[in-house]
Amino acid sequence: MSPLVIGLTGGIGVGKTTTANLIKEYGANIVDVDQIGRDVLHKDPDAKAKIIKEFGASILDKAGNIDRARLGKIVFSNIEHLQTLEAISHPAINQTLARRIGKQDSGVIILDMAVLVEKKLAYSQGLPMYQKVVVVESEIALRTKRLRQRGLTNAEIEKRIRSQATDRERSEIADYVISNNGSMKDLQSQIKELWEEIETWRLNVTNDCMSRDQRNK
Repeated sequence: MSPLVIGLTGGIGVGKTTTANLIKEYGANIVDVDQIGRDVLHKDPDAKAKIIKEFGASILDKAGNIDRARLGKIVFSNIEHLQTLEAISHPAINQTLARRIGKQDSGVIILDMAVLVEKKLAYSQGLPMYQKVVVVESEIALRTKRLRQRGLTNAEIEKRIRSQATDRERSEIADYVISNNGSMKDLQSQIKELWEEIETWRLNVTNDCMSRDQRNK
């Protein structure tokens, strides 16, 4: 049986990675799409060279590596700059993702990814690599609190949130929604229920990537 690939997404600060780690406890393999995106900045020489050419040497640290914080201030303050970065990084990310998924040995693969609604990330030959979508949501006050603990300013938080899809846009394509507004125990309980649903998906799912792609349009 082919693995069931699930796109796990949510806005910045909702607790998406915590959710992914809890799902992992049930035996799913987690592919951190956001980490792959970070790796592209440092480990893909072609992508790195193109990014430096576009945004200049000011984005480099003393060691000559791309400083994500400096780059982030540029791209999240200008939509055209963000689109330029994505045009360079997303093809490289998709290629890496396709290879990574092909090497997984679990019956369930979770693509932990911030950008799912907004762009055609985790796509191959025009179709999504995932069959189902799980969305994590959280109240804006909680998200802001978590992001402040990461060191982001209110202005930076607002820019990041504005650059992403809305909760409504995510819910429109969600097959399942996790509400992360309570305790860890509450989240664990929801993950247990999600896993029961995942087991049902594994029994019934077909390769419905084409229908999902149509839903996203």
